[in-house]
Amino acid sequence: MKTILKVTALFSLLLLLSLNTNAQHNKKCPFHKHGWSKGDSTQMHDFSCAMEDFNMEDFPFCKNKNKFNGHWAGIDLGIGGYVTPDFNMNFNPGYPYMNLNTARSLTVNINPFELNLNLVKNKLGFTTGLGFQISNYYFTDDYILIKDSASLTAYKVQDANGNPVDLKVNKLVVSTLNLPLFFEYQTNPYRRLSSFHVTVGVIAGLRIGSYTKQVYDDKDGSYYLVDSKGNKIATYSVEHHDVRDRGAYHLSPFKLDAAFRIGWSHLNLFGTYSLTQMFQKNQGPELYPFTVGITLLGW
Repeated sequence: MKTILKVTALFSLLLLLSLNTNAQHNKKCPFHKHGWSKGDSTQMHDFSCAMEDFNMEDFPFCKNKNKFNGHWAGIDLGIGGYVTPDFNMNFNPGYPYMNLNTARSLTVNINPFELNLNLVKNKLGFTTGLGFQISNYYFTDDYILIKDSASLTAYKVQDANGNPVDLKVNKLVVSTLNLPLFFEYQTNPYRRLSSFHVTVGVIAGLRIGSYTKQVYDDKDGSYYLVDSKGNKIATYSVEHHDVRDRGAYHLSPFKLDAAFRIGWSHLNLFGTYSLTQMFQKNQGPELYPFTVGITLLGW
């Protein structure tokens, strides 16, 4: 009953607003200056008058721009990973725990703020802003990263019978606050729907959080951490199927990525490659993260 009353009240309010708007338009409508009487033709004129302020360019995706507007603000979706200094994804046998399932390693960028500066005729400009990045690194093997060791360490997982444990999910999640420093060229700064753009620059990042996540089939069993020689290092148990363990994991607190964006209209492809190491020097393997993806929504 309350829902019906609310809908009725809302409908009444919209009706009153509509009548008021039509009255205002009728006063301004040039057809009424001629004293035409009510009829089918007059109703069409009234409709035209009611729509006289309608403009397609009032919509965000159609609106003409009268100033330089870059391509940072929006929501991005990409695939992430990391490579060695030789741009190789076949990692050293000394750290097999870093083997990655790249297809599942998704990165999401949420960039709410953007600041633009015109440099040359609204076609070349500088863009900065603020963004939030969540990077998921899915591991292919069932290793557990240790966060409180002197350097990055990982152990295999076994059950009480000495059998390997199949982790349904085993990943490292890193959250970063990003600051872009971009130079962008656009062919048509006044009409985004028909403009080609290319962007180059860097993204400075501050790590604001990180954790590992594992999903177990059995939450009631006991598990063992086993080193490369098969020695049991420690035992532990879990209370939930989904286990998260927050920590720094020797990740670098800052990063600097080379960035490239290219696109037409609202289609925007992007790529980044880190100029800084993923882990702190001498505390983990020398790896450099990368991301490639597409902008799902830009503004």
